[in-house]
Amino acid sequence: MSGKTVRPGARAAVDERLRRENEELRERLEQAEATLRALAAGDADAVLVAESEQERVYTLATPDLPYRLAVEQLPHPAATLTHEGTIIYANQRFADQLGAVQSELTGKPLVQLVSPASRAVFERLVADCGSGAEDDAQADITLQGDAGRPIAVRLGASMLREGALGSCLVVRDLTLERHYHELRRTQEALRASEEELREADRKKDEFLAMLAHELRNPLLPMRNAVELLGAKGPLAPEQEWARGVVDRQIRLMARLLDDLLDVARIARHTLELRTERVALATVLEAALETSRPLIDAEQHELTIAMPETPIYLQADPLRLTQVFGNLLNNAAKYTERGGRIDILVEQDGADAVVSIKDTGIGISAEMLPQIFEMFTQARQAIDRSQGGLGIGLSLVKGLTGLHGGSIEARSAGPGRGSEFIVRLPVAP
Repeated sequence: MSGKTVRPGARAAVDERLRRENEELRERLEQAEATLRALAAGDADAVLVAESEQERVYTLATPDLPYRLAVEQLPHPAATLTHEGTIIYANQRFADQLGAVQSELTGKPLVQLVSPASRAVFERLVADCGSGAEDDAQADITLQGDAGRPIAVRLGASMLREGALGSCLVVRDLTLERHYHELRRTQEALRASEEELREADRKKDEFLAMLAHELRNPLLPMRNAVELLGAKGPLAPEQEWARGVVDRQIRLMARLLDDLLDVARIARHTLELRTERVALATVLEAALETSRPLIDAEQHELTIAMPETPIYLQADPLRLTQVFGNLLNNAAKYTERGGRIDILVEQDGADAVVSIKDTGIGISAEMLPQIFEMFTQARQAIDRSQGGLGIGLSLVKGLTGLHGGSIEARSAGPGRGSEFIVRLPVAP
């Protein structure tokens, strides 16, 4: 028997080489099939199919590749169009905005995606840009998304004059850009308005301070004249009554002007506190002394609950007397005759808490957030003769804040009374 003997090692090497060649061929076929699928779906432009020492195989890029790459990278919906308005390529953002399949948009006239009411505007936009009349035109247009969904956008069209396709148009959605510029303009207008309001508020504070000073100046000679009348000896009953009326009204006007001056000083940050270590009970006694005549005149029942251990504050006693005096006067004025006023004092941690509660006209829910603003009064209060200027609670809030404290107003509603809670830091 004749023939060549194949060594087992050589046979194995041949089999291994054939296996590798078959494997490489199978991989090439799989890559080619994948490439064809990618090209058919519009997901590939130039794909490396196979590479070895002898060869490199690529798919060919279509002429619109530069436009596709540029449009796809834009941060907003965009598409390239022919001069007639046919879509050459729409990026994924544009397809998502319309709720469409990206590959199905290619070759479709964009005017078909525009609402009938906006088509004339869109055609004029494309014509102006395509003719060279405008290199960068804009128009507000309504597109039609999936199921006829209207999409209001601002489209911008620009001419591209170079490239494999020659000249073409790029249409992009400028809606977000428009909203951004509108927001910037609104913010600038708000800043300007805020500056104007701040300047007007400053002038208002200066005017109030000047007005209070100018009105207060005539009061001193008037008060001196009233005291001089009383020093001349007994007056006739009618004269004594008239002198008393003038004296009381001068004192009331002086107090109102002092409050107005203090509010203006607080607003301008020029009011200075003269603090000292003082017992809270002492401050409340001074406030009650000033408010007692009004409370008694209205025949109100007054109760006071104080803790056994004294509470001390580092505060300006005169200013805190103003705070509690104003609150007590309000409680007396805005409570029907024969009402009730309760004062409760307690310590809550590092704070002293003073509650002044009455059975008066109460405060409506819509007025509660505004009750501490300048010139604010509830309608029921305005209708009463003791209405005042509406600056007392604003002054109370300002003075309390200067002491590092706070004030809160509570009421169950009109006719159900009010409660004002003052919190002040306890002295170490």
